[in-house]
Amino acid sequence: MRVDPDDDALSWGDDDPSHVAGPSTKAAPREASDEPVRASSAILVAYGVIAGIFLIYSVGWFIAVQRDDFTQPGLFAEIMFQLGEFLAIASPLLWMAAVLVLVARPSHRLAWLGLGALVLVPWPFVMGA
Repeated sequence: MRVDPDDDALSWGDDDPSHVAGPSTKAAPREASDEPVRASSAILVAYGVIAGIFLIYSVGWFIAVQRDDFTQPGLFAEIMFQLGEFLAIASPLLWMAAVLVLVARPSHRLAWLGLGALVLVPWPFVMGA
């Protein structure tokens, strides 16, 4: 009896030395370092709210910078002053990005984002200066 090579290619014998079994279906114990920490829906909503706050902060810093008509007496001082204004506008967004990239645990992320929400308030805009 002749075996068709196409049919033979579709069958795999367990006695074949080149057969490699897949991963077992038994649940293996998981180590904390192997599994990424997953955030719950409530934490993701909190991230969204804080991201919105930081976006509003950036807009507040932008408006405060636009209201300021102070000029520096020298060229280097003016360049440094404008760099500081740019960093003030970008700081809430940079803080959010840095925390999301560098901090692994969701609870620690919320703590650092909360600290940033307190520190990065655009006081010139809030006080009307």
